[in-house]
Amino acid sequence: MGPHTPPHSSPSTPSSPDPTAITPPLSVSSSDLRLPTFFIPHDLTQANVLADAQLTRLQKDLLILTSLPENSTLNWRPKWFAQPTVTFKTGLWTLYNPPDVVTETLPVRAPLAGRQEMTRRMRRVGDAAPTWIKTGEAWERYCEMYGVPWDFLCEEQVKLMRLGLCRDEHGNICPPPTWPSYPEPLPAAQGHYILGPATHTGLPRKFHSVVPSDEFGAGECIVVRSNGALEVKGEDYATYAPFRFGKRWSYLPWTEEQESSCQPRIVGLRFWNTAM
Repeated sequence: MGPHTPPHSSPSTPSSPDPTAITPPLSVSSSDLRLPTFFIPHDLTQANVLADAQLTRLQKDLLILTSLPENSTLNWRPKWFAQPTVTFKTGLWTLYNPPDVVTETLPVRAPLAGRQEMTRRMRRVGDAAPTWIKTGEAWERYCEMYGVPWDFLCEEQVKLMRLGLCRDEHGNICPPPTWPSYPEPLPAAQGHYILGPATHTGLPRKFHSVVPSDEFGAGECIVVRSNGALEVKGEDYATYAPFRFGKRWSYLPWTEEQESSCQPRIVGLRFWNTAM
């Protein structure tokens, strides 16, 4: 089954459930012995989230994934997803919603300005039927196939994600920033790639001073490590052709390592006592 093909659902028959039927939210109940991937407290505020490093990273992971359209194919997967193994050799996987979650578009700052960012919300009465994953059984098969946690985009995670959406002074959802942008890493421990010089201005400002390599190989390049970290390298790397096909960009850092590598340089100043 190719990465763009949703898991197969059996055809509807009089004796089988309607494949377009909406299943109830996939949450832990007395009949489900599985524990949630994360414990997410009720009645969270964004201040509570920012005070908890694990919740902050989880929220960023969810914001990145939900900013993409459904049926998007990715290289990167959060650390709490199954990582590439014999089962998931390439690391590529396709993003789908559980049947009780709906994709929405976010506002844009101006027509044709930047990417069209998406978000997610819980399904409501009157919403159109799911396009891809239509039943709980299909969702279970999808999670097993791609190493996706069974409770990905459960109601608690959707609430956490929506707390982190950009909002204006009136509390209304507004467009996310268009700069800086952060490049998608390759799957964990599966190598690195070099960004093309044309992408440098979209990165945080600390990388704008990088001098691209010339025809003789002299110069610098920016390497995206598989953990997401961005590194400036010299001539020995600059002779490699940039690999920038199929990579996605986000308004949030994809990993903690990427976020750390993009922090502004801190220049220490030493003040001498010149008093005579």
